[in-house]
Amino acid sequence: MTNDQLHDLDLSGFSMRERPELGGGPLTLVRCNLSGADLRGLDLPGWEFHDCNLNEARLNGARLDSALLKGGSARSASFVDCDLAGARFEMVDASDARFGGALMSEAEFHGCRLMGASFENTRGLGMLLQNCNLYAANLNGCALANAALTGLRLTEATLRGADLRGSDLTGSVLLNADLFAAKLKNTDLRGADLGPVDLDRLGALSGAIISRTQAERILIELANVVVTD
Repeated sequence: MTNDQLHDLDLSGFSMRERPELGGGPLTLVRCNLSGADLRGLDLPGWEFHDCNLNEARLNGARLDSALLKGGSARSASFVDCDLAGARFEMVDASDARFGGALMSEAEFHGCRLMGASFENTRGLGMLLQNCNLYAANLNGCALANAALTGLRLTEATLRGADLRGSDLTGSVLLNADLFAAKLKNTDLRGADLGPVDLDRLGALSGAIISRTQAERILIELANVVVTD
């Protein structure tokens, strides 16, 4: 069964409780303006948002499990304490969005702009991030183990205490990323750009898998030696 669709509505600044006609089951919103809208605590499982404007929308505590956000933007939106289990974000600009305390079990982000977004203290296992720009994002303490975290820009991001065990970061950029106390046992960094590595950063990489070429580059940076066969 497909969701009922609503197109081109201007709901900016509205409290969704003022629009009872939007209740009664999952909806698909297409090119709707929800900037600054108040969706706090609403039950919206399975809703779809296509090319919608959710900038600065307040979704604190909303139930958005299995929701789909495709295209559009959610810049500076608040998803704090949301249920986002099984939700999917595709090509969404959610820069500076806040996800603290949200349930992220099996939530997926593909091709999204997440610069400056905060995922600190999110809950649940199985969150997946692929081909996303996470410049200066806060991923402290996130559970990201055993995942294909490929094509991520993690420049200047903070991943303090994040669990990345067994994950594959092929094609990801970790330039100046803060990995203090991150769990990296069997994390595959062979296809990642690690950026400059000093002794402190080398310690933070303990347990990770790197390539011979990366190891040689680190040795040259640390000891200024020439490596030959």
